[in-house]
Amino acid sequence: MHVGLFIKDFELGTKVSAKLTELDSTFEFYEKVTDVPEKTNLLIIDLDHKETGNEFFVHQLALLNADTKLIGYMKQILKEKHNKFRTAGCNVILPKSSLVKNLSTFITN
Repeated sequence: MHVGLFIKDFELGTKVSAKLTELDSTFEFYEKVTDVPEKTNLLIIDLDHKETGNEFFVHQLALLNADTKLIGYMKQILKEKHNKFRTAGCNVILPKSSLVKNLSTFITN
């Protein structure tokens, strides 16, 4: 499985990439919506970051990558934001604290 990462947090990015390596998945870090290649099966997005954590960005990702699963994460999930990001195109929204331990669930599916 090829995973695209929109993660700016160095520490979390290191943990996620280590887990993906453990799960025999390839991955790349991206900056822009247009960076994502067709081979990508899963995108992980930091919804707390101002550049990636907005409805427009998520919606653009979802439009350009219709067959790709989008997982967003945020430090604290608020119902209003959760609903907005789900509507914009996120399939799943997780708390930041549980992202790494739940990765295997999405890689095996």
